[in-house]
Amino acid sequence: MFENPQLSNFFWLSMSIAYAFCFSALYTYSTVPEYTLELYNNAQINITMKLATVRLVIVATALLAYPIILFRFFKYAKYFTVALTAWAVAIYIDDIFVLTEVIKYPESGLISSIQSLRPILIASLLLMSIELVFRPLTAD
Repeated sequence: MFENPQLSNFFWLSMSIAYAFCFSALYTYSTVPEYTLELYNNAQINITMKLATVRLVIVATALLAYPIILFRFFKYAKYFTVALTAWAVAIYIDDIFVLTEVIKYPESGLISSIQSLRPILIASLLLMSIELVFRPLTAD
């Protein structure tokens, strides 16, 4: 029923870092105080929070689906991991180069720290993808 993937400790460390980042992002964006949004009443902040909400739904779905895919359907895990990595890189590039003038986050130290740590998530996902795609797995 469940496959036991023979992956390195480095993969599991990268996966732990990615999960820790995603859970901290979920916590940070779900606990933004309402008065922060109403105080500024800025259309840019409202648009940014709506965009973040849509992205968080995708992140939450991926957090739930990834262990199932990894342990139950291992042959599809590399495709799912590569797709998540590509999505994370695309939204990072989109935020930095395209949406710079549109996105404005509320004044919060947690949100700025999450935004500055996004390259660590991308690096973790990239290392997971590299191991799943290029590392030969040993047979049981």
